[in-house]
Amino acid sequence: MSDAAKLRLESGQTLMAQGPAAFHDFVAKKVELALGRSLPQMEVRCKEVSLIAEVSVVQRSASVKAELPTIYNSVKHVVQKLTASRNVTKRHILNRVSAVFEPGTITLLLGQPGSGKSSLLRLLSGQFPMETNISVEGEVTYNGRPQQDLLPRLPQLAAYVPQHDKHFAALSVKETLEFAHTCCPEEFALTDSEWLLARGTNEENRAAQQTVKALNEHYPAVITEQLGLQNCRDTALGDELRRGVSGGERRRVTTGEMEFGMKYATFMDEISTGLDSAATFDIIATQRDTAKKLHKTVVIALLQPAPEVFELFDNIMLLNDGEVMYHGPREQVLPYFENLGFVCPPDRDVADYLLDLGTDEQYQYEMVKAGDHPSLQCLTPRLASEFAELFQQSHVHHETMRALEAPLNTERAKDAKEHIDKMPEFRQSFWASAWTLTRRQTTIALRNTAFIRVRAFMVVFMGLVYASTFYQVDPTNVQVSLGVLFQATMFLQLGQASQIPSFIAAREIYYKQRRANFYRTASFAIGCSVALIPTAMGECIVFGSIVYWMCGFIAEASYFLFFMLTMILTNMVFCAWFFCVTAMSPNFNIAKPMSTFSIVFFIVFAGFVVPMERIPAFLVWIYWINPIAWCLRSVAVNQYRSPIFDVCVYGGEDYCAQFNMTMGEYSLSQYDVPSDKAWVWTGVAFLAFAYVFFMGLGSYVLENKRYDAAVTAVAVVTSIVEKVKVDEEDAKHHESES
Repeated sequence: MSDAAKLRLESGQTLMAQGPAAFHDFVAKKVELALGRSLPQMEVRCKEVSLIAEVSVVQRSASVKAELPTIYNSVKHVVQKLTASRNVTKRHILNRVSAVFEPGTITLLLGQPGSGKSSLLRLLSGQFPMETNISVEGEVTYNGRPQQDLLPRLPQLAAYVPQHDKHFAALSVKETLEFAHTCCPEEFALTDSEWLLARGTNEENRAAQQTVKALNEHYPAVITEQLGLQNCRDTALGDELRRGVSGGERRRVTTGEMEFGMKYATFMDEISTGLDSAATFDIIATQRDTAKKLHKTVVIALLQPAPEVFELFDNIMLLNDGEVMYHGPREQVLPYFENLGFVCPPDRDVADYLLDLGTDEQYQYEMVKAGDHPSLQCLTPRLASEFAELFQQSHVHHETMRALEAPLNTERAKDAKEHIDKMPEFRQSFWASAWTLTRRQTTIALRNTAFIRVRAFMVVFMGLVYASTFYQVDPTNVQVSLGVLFQATMFLQLGQASQIPSFIAAREIYYKQRRANFYRTASFAIGCSVALIPTAMGECIVFGSIVYWMCGFIAEASYFLFFMLTMILTNMVFCAWFFCVTAMSPNFNIAKPMSTFSIVFFIVFAGFVVPMERIPAFLVWIYWINPIAWCLRSVAVNQYRSPIFDVCVYGGEDYCAQFNMTMGEYSLSQYDVPSDKAWVWTGVAFLAFAYVFFMGLGSYVLENKRYDAAVTAVAVVTSIVEKVKVDEEDAKHHESES
């Protein structure tokens, strides 16, 4: 206590000056004195939980290689599913999982790839991508509260560290962690949680409030110190095209990103990828200390932990093919499997030995070789399901079932009432979240200097090409005049298709952070759209100024500003359209052809290439929803219905006498452009509506259709195929023995 009491609150470095253990002890004791009890805890129970996927089986040659996810292949697979005979089979991703994860304990989740580790962790954290073909049986509770009652706000109670590292390459380590902290401040730092820290003496309450305030202010620096990221805190994360941090540092950033908010439970998936054994040991040791001092529930999935890391865990859960082969104390795992006839050799790591059980490698661990005692051979489990069946008959499993049936103790019931039930779905308000995302997305956009330089060069170059080619256009030559407006509109707007790769990359990060309840989807959409305004305005101002003045349009400020307004609005509409296309597309291979296909429609049905009167009646609706058509119509009417052109006599020709309309009306009629002045501001209103509509549609699709869910179904089918191969090899092995 004396060492912990000496910690100062000035910075993250001073808080971590004596190491994670002293820091956790300091925070726990300060806050618990003001709480009048221990820190909030959350016990996670799952009883007979099964995760089942209904898979439509279509006969296909096993030798067929994976195909690119193109539009053709996607349509072909859909047709195959529709035309093939319906043969729906149920596949168990998880099968009858029963477990109790106690606060203050750290559990190691072991299993081969495809065993169901990630699915279990995502299910327990409330972040499993549910689809209509996936169902959950059994019961999962958190301090007695059913998962379904907590699902919208469960990510605020339980953190999930994903297996894959998805980050914005342009942001530094510090910026990434600070953003996560802004989205997920600590519970006791929220303004409506101050009453919780008022149950001690005045001095204890004041000390706890100061500690929580300092922790909330410096927690990104604390996480940086805990994960050993001090030397790269100002380094960009980078990607395949941008130099950045190492793979191990990136993995630690992913871990740290989900540590904010002081969640009651933490589920970590393969956090040791890219880390050396020393770094892994330090991180697991810190998590163990967090569990013990802060009473957190910690479950970590590792593939091949070193012996010293293995010893840090309290409990072990061994999964294979969705079956629980063991779940219980670490000290009992070796005696349990020895009783089944499997012995771990002295020169073999315990974790590697456990991973081999239920596979072809398990024969080397059998105490008595098959053939010496035929009766023993019949009792020795071979498949994961056989191991699971034996485990359900064991004393260890019976202890788990007794714990599942035991009533919840009063302290945890109180935690559920005071903390779990009152936890909000999001810790930031809507507009605060929108502002946070706007700042982040603007920073990312402005740091894409290569794109900005190339786009600036293209805008200036093409502007000069258009302006010099159509220098001082004769307004009576309506084909050229409208052609310049059409080309200018098309160049600026369709250039926004270059944002699709950025949108695709941002969407992957959005999926991760939205599932963790960092922010609302609408806030993300607002941030993305507002961040594009500076570049959209810059393009329009530079390109539009060159083309407008050099091509000889009306030399008045009001007409020029209206031209700029429509160009900027149309630019934003197409930003929103390509954002929407990206949201609807499973991947880049689909998004790019879809955008190209839509571009063809925008060009053909804009009213210039094919005038409106020549468009077939059953397709004319495309003209009336085409943003380019509305922009072109609005600008053209504004120009030609101006007092300069809306006259009978122009250029020595009397249009009223000859055509019974003014020069401006006659020019517009050549391309079937309505000439009523109401179309000027109606066009502006439509463009504003289209922008809001496309952004709203994109937000709706992002919220309700997430393409990371498809990975699960593919993984299920793959694991089943692999299981069939294992079964066949196992049968061959038995035949050779006999």
